[in-house]
Amino acid sequence: MYSLCSSSMLVVNKLAVAAVPLPTLIAGAQLVSSAIVPMVLQGLGFRVIARMTQKRIIPYVFYTMMFAAGLFANMKALLLTNVGAVIAARCCLPVIVSLIEFFFMGRSFPNKRSQMSLLGVVLFAYLYVQQDSGVAVEGSEGFMWLFIWWLLLALQMTYGKWMTSNIEMTQWERVFYTNAFAIPPNVVIWYFSADSSYENAHIMEHLDSYQKNMLILSCIIGCAISYSGWRCRSCVTATTFTLVGVVNKMATIAFTMVVWPKETTLMKVSALVFCVLFGLLYQEAPMKKGKMNGGLNSSGGNIILGANLEEKNAMLSAKV
Repeated sequence: MYSLCSSSMLVVNKLAVAAVPLPTLIAGAQLVSSAIVPMVLQGLGFRVIARMTQKRIIPYVFYTMMFAAGLFANMKALLLTNVGAVIAARCCLPVIVSLIEFFFMGRSFPNKRSQMSLLGVVLFAYLYVQQDSGVAVEGSEGFMWLFIWWLLLALQMTYGKWMTSNIEMTQWERVFYTNAFAIPPNVVIWYFSADSSYENAHIMEHLDSYQKNMLILSCIIGCAISYSGWRCRSCVTATTFTLVGVVNKMATIAFTMVVWPKETTLMKVSALVFCVLFGLLYQEAPMKKGKMNGGLNSSGGNIILGANLEEKNAMLSAKV
């Protein structure tokens, strides 16, 4: 479900922005609608949102700050590099996330099949980039912002997994917090962008039926990807979730090549197909022996942050 939503999100957003050329307002509409849905469910008596506490709020505020910082770093990286460099860096992300899980989250090192999977994804993604736009970086500043964005994204992936493992919440609560806390930064971005001009602000008052339908569809997909993304993240490791995101991007590019064929070559399509196929070979690394979420490591001091709730329950059941 997450892959379906993620792969279609770019296409839907492309159509929505083409119909309503106000990207910050479209993003704001998606955030607001995704935050409203859990509130509506709560009002209908489904009890999907529990009482707000400091323990619940602070981690999601921190996560949203990381997300906003990562978005800014991504924009700076795109300004000083090309899309190929960003795609290449994104495809290397599962490697660093797997190392973070190994050293800090109690995971075992990926087996040989998974190592081949990660290597294949990086290799064929790089091959696609070379056939497409290549990798272009403007000096040391470009490398710096590309690395900052890459590191922030890796921390965001692992920290998000930590939240699903250590903060007991419903999926709809996670949807509510992440989208509601992302609205203020989006308002700031809107205020300093051209979308806030008087002429552009009045476009929303004169939307035709097609423009409204595209805006509504983007909000529906946005809410669906928010829910399915948190649900997927709670079921898999941080590396798997990161790899799924990379494979989704490659699948989306392949889909857009079919829908909007432009400078498409057999080599490009083949590289994308093999990139996705190698991603499907990945197997999740198990927890290290004796490691349990919230437990102590062998040195007796550091908290292991990795195992999710399903693993804890399975280990407890095995003991029983």
